[in-house]
Parts: sequence; C-alpha cells; structure tokens
Amino acid sequence: MKFSRRHFIGALASLVALAPSVALASEFPTRPVTLVIPQATGSGSDMVGRMLAEFMGPALGETVIAENRPGAGGIIAHQFVKRQPADGYTVLFSSTAQMLVVPILNSAANYTLEDFTPVAPLMWAPFAVLVADTPEAPKTIQELVEKIRNEDTAFSSSGIGTMTHLGSESFLRRVGAESTHVPYQGSGASLTDLMSGQVLFSIDSLTASMTHIKNGKLRALAVTGESREASLPDVPTLNESGLEGPAIGVLGGLFAPKGVPDDVAQKIKAAADTALSNPRLLERFAASETAVLKVTNDEFIAQLQQQAPYWEDLVSKLDLQTK
Repeated sequence: MKFSRRHFIGALASLVALAPSVALASEFPTRPVTLVIPQATGSGSDMVGRMLAEFMGPALGETVIAENRPGAGGIIAHQFVKRQPADGYTVLFSSTAQMLVVPILNSAANYTLEDFTPVAPLMWAPFAVLVADTPEAPKTIQELVEKIRNEDTAFSSSGIGTMTHLGSESFLRRVGAESTHVPYQGSGASLTDLMSGQVLFSIDSLTASMTHIKNGKLRALAVTGESREASLPDVPTLNESGLEGPAIGVLGGLFAPKGVPDDVAQKIKAAADTALSNPRLLERFAASETAVLKVTNDEFIAQLQQQAPYWEDLVSKLDLQTK
C-alpha cells in the first residue's frame, strides 16, 4: 500500500500532536502531586494517608501533598478528584465503603468506580464476628448461628449502610436467618452496648474491637477474611466454620481520575510500594490491624470489580437509601 504526500503529512501531524502528552507522561512528575484524603485531619485514615504522602515523595522525586476534603461520607473528595485532569497529579485514598457502597446508597454521590482508575493497592482490613465475653454468650460461631435461627435476636452496627451493617447482613444471608438491626453513631457506642448485653452480636473491624477482645470484654467467634489473623490465630474464618462465601472487609488503595496514562499509574504504584515497605508505615498498619494488600494492580482492579456488584446487590435487596 502506497502513501501519498498528503497521508504522510497527516500522519506526521498526528505524531507531533501526540508527542507532548507522551513526553508529559514519561517525565511525570515535574511538580508536586496531591493525595486527597476523604476523612478529617486526625482520623486513622488521615494518619495513614499523610504517612503515604511523606514516604511516596522521595520515591517519586517530587513532594506529595496530603489534602483533606472531608464531608458527605466521602462524596466531596470523590467528586473533586473525578473532576481533575487525568494526569496523575491528583490521586485519591479511598476504600470499599466510599468507592463502592456510598454511590449505591446515595444518588447525590454522582460517581462510580468507572469514573476512576485504580493505580495502587494499599490495604485490606477484615472484620470479626463478635459477642460479649460472658458465660451466657455463644462460645462458638455454630452456637451463635443456632441462637440466631431459633430466637429473636438483635445485632448492632456503627450506622445504617456502614460496612459493619452490611457485613452483618452479609453474614445473616450466609446462615439463612434474620436478626433485628440496631444502628448506632459509630463503633464505640455499638460495641459498648454489645459488651453490656443489649444486643447478641456485631460484626466490626479488628481496629475497633481488638482492645476489647484483649481485655476480655468481647469474644471473637470468627474472622471474615480468607485466612486467619496473626493477632487471633485460634479464631477460625467463616469459611473454615462451614459458612462459605466471599471475604468480608475493606479494600483500600489509590485512585486517579479515569484515563490516567499507564506509565504514570505505574510510577504512582511503584512509589506506593516503596512507601509500604517503610517500617513506620508498617507499624501503623499493624497497630490498626490492617494488612498490606500485596497484589498487582490488575488483581486489585479485579477484586474491586468483583466486589462492586456484590455490595450493590446486597444494598438493593435491603432497600437501603441514605438520601
């Protein structure tokens, strides 16, 4: 096939037009990168996000600025990042609840996973099935299931539509039973009433519950991940207990606006990987019972895409809407 002079000039013009964007991607970064944190200053996620920013900077060769944009359950931060150029200079620290669940619960969110490009897996935090550590409370997950199936029971959560609520509802669907939901304003109040016997059980994070487990106020009957937790080696997983189903917990990572160049995404992930090897950050993760998510970015994307319809289906069946 022969090319005319006109075709040649047109192709050359296209290459010239493309060159600046290719150069921009290959030179990234040439100015500071902003890491947006949806939570307020001083929160657990804020501290992790700021440490990430601190340790990613040297790996990228540019300053990474942690910027808090709290409010509306994460909607403000997610909408802000969604509107930014897809050049890698703005990334978002997000997780299962805010990235996958909030847009289903609240029509005002006006964003979905499809509006972002996952660029770096960061963390995984499973939950535990909890009861009060009293003589009357179930001693095993099988005893708890039997009680739920045969008696009028109640469970607590940190609020309607939270991951602790949805995690409990997911558990109830596994066992084929119902229980009355008692929502609270946060895990602190929820677990306080669980310890006092106001409700039978709760499914909550190890971050919120581990202190109470260690001081003998709460008993963990099972964990909701794919494997046992190092801090609770004698506590089985739900799957080990014969209650098979997907892992329940929180996936977290960094997200860029949709369309970020692949080589920019790779540089961000490499910097995040470097940060995740820093002992100070690892200590912070361990203190909050959070594990580093050691998967490729493609595997991270696959996990998110697998979880999104699961939570959407559960919220739909529960007919939950926060607005």
